[in-house]
Amino acid sequence: MTIETDTPATRPLTGEDLTNFLMAHAGMRAEFGRLAEACRSVRDQAHADLLESQIALVLHVLHHHHTVEDELVWPALVARAPEQAHLLQDLEDQHAQIDPLIQAAGDVRVPLAGRADALRALHVALNDHLDQEERDAVPLIIAHLTRSEWERVEERAGANIGRRRLPLIYGWLASAAPDDLRLRATAAVPLPVQWLFRLFWWPSYRRRYEHLYGDASALPSL
Repeated sequence: MTIETDTPATRPLTGEDLTNFLMAHAGMRAEFGRLAEACRSVRDQAHADLLESQIALVLHVLHHHHTVEDELVWPALVARAPEQAHLLQDLEDQHAQIDPLIQAAGDVRVPLAGRADALRALHVALNDHLDQEERDAVPLIIAHLTRSEWERVEERAGANIGRRRLPLIYGWLASAAPDDLRLRATAAVPLPVQWLFRLFWWPSYRRRYEHLYGDASALPSL
């Protein structure tokens, strides 16, 4: 008689396994609203250049996040939970509906002030989408995907980021995440990375935030 046991590769996911996924959501929930307001009052060319850099960064992460979901997550969930296919199709359709807002927000031919409304519309549409995704899809991910499968999703999600961008992205996500999620994400990385984040990456991002948006006093003190 063979007794089957879960291995790290096959065991079910838990909510903690989705920490990085939810950190990305937290960053995207906040940033387009911040950018919309900042683009209405551009101070000078240096501020404009920094805003363009931030817009390009977060749009790149958003587009890649959606691509990974469409290619790796939704198909796997439809195969495992076909009775929920209509919910997953709705989320995929929302990606297509958000795409024109992504294009409008990133259109550098239009002055930043002229893109503020597109950024605000993207902020609203994306938050509605993420509300539904976390309500409908996250429980399905936890119920139907294994840790091994989810690791492949995270590997794909990180593949197009680039190591040089990591400090910037760590700072951005930390600036938006609730404390419990941020602390969980920080505790999951190797100790040297934790120290790099606290001593260098986070102070650097706070300075960037101040140049982008002004007062950084509402940001967490690490």
